[in-house]
Amino acid sequence: MHYNELTPFGGVLMALCFILSLSAGIMLIPIFRFYKTGIYKPHIGDRMRGDDSSPRFGGALMMIGLLAGGAGSIAILSARGGFDSSPQKTLSAALVYIFLAFAAGFLQDYIKQKLNRPAGVKGSLLFLYLWGLSVGFLIALRFISGVTGEVLLPFRWGYLSFGLFYYPVIGLVMTLIIYAFRIHDSFGGVEENCCEGLMGTTVILLSLFFAVMSEGGCSMLGYITAGSAAGLMIWSIYPAKIYFGESGQLLCGAAICTMCIISKLELLLIFVPLSAIIDMLSTFIRYIYYRRTKSVLLLGGSLHAHLKAKGMSDIRVILWSLPLTLGGIAAGVMFILYSRNVLS
Repeated sequence: MHYNELTPFGGVLMALCFILSLSAGIMLIPIFRFYKTGIYKPHIGDRMRGDDSSPRFGGALMMIGLLAGGAGSIAILSARGGFDSSPQKTLSAALVYIFLAFAAGFLQDYIKQKLNRPAGVKGSLLFLYLWGLSVGFLIALRFISGVTGEVLLPFRWGYLSFGLFYYPVIGLVMTLIIYAFRIHDSFGGVEENCCEGLMGTTVILLSLFFAVMSEGGCSMLGYITAGSAAGLMIWSIYPAKIYFGESGQLLCGAAICTMCIISKLELLLIFVPLSAIIDMLSTFIRYIYYRRTKSVLLLGGSLHAHLKAKGMSDIRVILWSLPLTLGGIAAGVMFILYSRNVLS
């Protein structure tokens, strides 16, 4: 089944996920704001950012769209090939993986906002959880679709065989990419470091790339992720009524990782989410520079936070990041065409 056959279905599901994610905000934002302020106001209103009542938990809006879209995608794929075929099972495993990553982020948001514990779950425990979750997902794919442990390399270098090391190594890369999306949205989970609209723009563009360039379950996952992210983005652009929060950060990172993996082109992990990776690398470089010189290299904890600290508006930061996102997508397109022997 080629992705062209799925495009009409994917477009309909993308619109459905957008509507569900957007509509969920009407009901859930007042509830999550109550967790933060202790005051329940069912009317969201044209509220400005200055009142500091914008809650976390934005990932919950996306997850509602993804679950509904995922059910629809599985039904469509099953009607065409039966549930016993690997695309449906792969998509089911992907949705479970994304949900479990979202659940960890939701717990973080609850602890930080509802229980007023800014540190949340210990960082090392969260990292190990995501790493173990990623390894478990890869092992599940081994039984569902026969993952071989080989990674396609560019420039006619053939395949790199990891053997049993495939699972911990690729799982570690997936975990790092999820952390890159955490930083890309806000450094340290602090809302003041958010660039409102940056995360949504990146995830929508990357998801549409997979929707158009992939096949089967990966294509459908791209459509429903793009639609769900767009619905949340309406609420999270300035003035933000709700933030992505760690629930949204981990969900988005896991979704992009999942699409890279089920496309069976693992190398996409290291250059498609280019803008998020550069944000993460800038944080690492800033840390190393401070440890060696005891002076600050960047004004913010990440590159986009540095640009905001220098006075750039959210729109200008997004426009500055856009070429990086499109560059990663262009590299992904070339690599996919190469994998199909269109490019040599």
